[in-house]
This record gives sequence, C-alpha cells and structure tokens, in this order.
Amino acid sequence: MGKNCLVIVDMQKGFINEHTEHLPPKIAEFLEYHKFDCTIATRYCNSENTACYQLGKWFDCMEGTTSAEIVPEIQPYIDRIFDKRTFSGFTPELQLFLKQEQFNKLFFCGVNTDCCVLATIFSCYDNVIDCIVIEDLCASTLGLHKHQNAIALLKDNITEKRIISTKSQIFFKS
Repeated sequence: MGKNCLVIVDMQKGFINEHTEHLPPKIAEFLEYHKFDCTIATRYCNSENTACYQLGKWFDCMEGTTSAEIVPEIQPYIDRIFDKRTFSGFTPELQLFLKQEQFNKLFFCGVNTDCCVLATIFSCYDNVIDCIVIEDLCASTLGLHKHQNAIALLKDNITEKRIISTKSQIFFKS
C-alpha cells in the first residue's frame, strides 16, 4: 500500500460560519480514527496584493490576524501548514513537498468546496496526482447548495469514484 496524505484546505477561523461550523469537530473526530502518513493544511493569507483583496474587495483572513488562524480543533493533527495567496493550494512549495515525499494518493477536505477546495483539486488532478474528495468533510460558507454544485462539478470532471464519504469502505479495509 502506498503513502497517503490528507490535505485540509483553509480550515481557518475566518471561514467558520453557520454553514461550516460543523466541520472542525467532524474533521477532528475523523482524524482520531483514521490515520494518514501525513496530514497537511493549506492556509489562505489575504493581503493587499491578493486578487480577493484588490478585485473582490474581501478583507477577511488577512495575514497575521486571528481570522487567518487554523481552527484549534484540527491543529493537533496537522504535520505541516502551507500558506497560499491564491484559490489553489497547489503552490510550488506544496508541489515540491509532494514530490519529495512520494505520496500515492491525496485526500481532500475543508472549505470552500466551491472555491479553494475545487481549485486545489483541479490543479492536483491536472498534474496527474490521484486525488480523492471526502465530500462530507467539505462545506461552503455560502451554503449547502454551493457545496453540492461544486461536488457535481468534481464528479463530472475528476470522476465520481474520486468523490467519497467518511463511510467509504476505503477507510475500513484491514
């Protein structure tokens, strides 16, 4: 069996609202029972130089602020954090790390399914990396409908077999 890595996308205080508040404890509980060779997190670092700030007029998750911090529930499980300033977390630093560590498969969870999760997965898939989305460990700050739309896009583009749930047999094989 190859090496597996869980990538937790942007589980930051600034992305927690009524649509995503269920995720931190759910991800933490999942990690209590399911071990990966490595668990990494991406962290969106907004600044005056990002598209979100300049073009989107979005001023949350500013670098160095409390809203940019990874939620405390999952911090104990994270082996490494990769900062990013774009929607996609597939940064050169992450690419180098993945190449050095030679992971066979990447599992993804986090927020926002319809933005950063989607962009990161598409980038990984385009680079011929076997990626799996854990659907029930993802959400959108804009609500369930946006999450479901993104999952439908992912099923259409990276294949349905790459969209799984925490109940998937892959997590219960001996």
